[in-house]
Amino acid sequence: MINSLKMLITGASGFVGGHIYHQARQQSKTCAIYHQNPPKEMSGEWRQVDLTDSSKMQHVLDDVAPDVIIHAAAVSNLDVCEESPDLANAVNVVTTARLAAYAREKAKRLIFISSDMVFDGSRGMYKETDETYPISVYGRSKLMAERAVISEKSNWVVVRTALVYGKPQTGGSSFSEWLERKLRRNEQAHLYYDQFRTPVWVDNLAEAILELAAGDFTGVIHLAGANRIDRFSFAKQYCLFGGFDDELLVAKSVHQDAHIAPRPVDVSLSVDKARSILKTRLLSTEEGLRRLFSSASRSNNPR
Repeated sequence: MINSLKMLITGASGFVGGHIYHQARQQSKTCAIYHQNPPKEMSGEWRQVDLTDSSKMQHVLDDVAPDVIIHAAAVSNLDVCEESPDLANAVNVVTTARLAAYAREKAKRLIFISSDMVFDGSRGMYKETDETYPISVYGRSKLMAERAVISEKSNWVVVRTALVYGKPQTGGSSFSEWLERKLRRNEQAHLYYDQFRTPVWVDNLAEAILELAAGDFTGVIHLAGANRIDRFSFAKQYCLFGGFDDELLVAKSVHQDAHIAPRPVDVSLSVDKARSILKTRLLSTEEGLRRLFSSASRSNNPR
């Protein structure tokens, strides 16, 4: 039962980590960690610590003594990682390896949040058993972190997730927030029609991660949306359910832009394994967007 667990969540002032923390603290005793950017609200137990400072991080781990560590902190901007590989290695790889070693030594459970970017994007709908071949510094750092976790041979889960959408809870941002800001300002939004992902609603993702935290599954698992879709088509759905003008959407090719880090064309993920293991149902973009705007409407119009 999750309410009997003491949980520690890294990156809790970020987009995904914030939603995990928000759900977790309603169900269990939870401590949240942030690095530089404090959360929008500080209710609950928060610690500020530089994850790359091994001694300070060790002190927090010993003081909190969690049953489960959910490691959501990362340098996730592809171009930042490409320009600063040492930073990507320090945060994404070395920190993860230290947490994995701690989890093994103390017999704790570790849930590590990885990425669809560990694949090269040459075909899509990847399964957990498919060969990994990242094409960016960020993707390579996530794959190296996965291997560090797996090598400990302990109570671990590697969660590969995809493009996450929704509204921030404690901080951070998302692709869908960028899109909505454009639409609300009546600005054109240029979106790729030829890059494919399996977008997942952040609330749905957090729920699935917390189910894994309280369970006994160990291994690699894909947590993503139930359908493969390009960004332009996703944006059309976003406009439909959010009541925005889709005439502001402009389709373009991913190959038209010059990126610092290479972008894979199709890193969509198969969620067949998750369907067979989890009670939490992973939603399609239509279902997720319907719930996203329904929940936003309720919060804006309290009874």
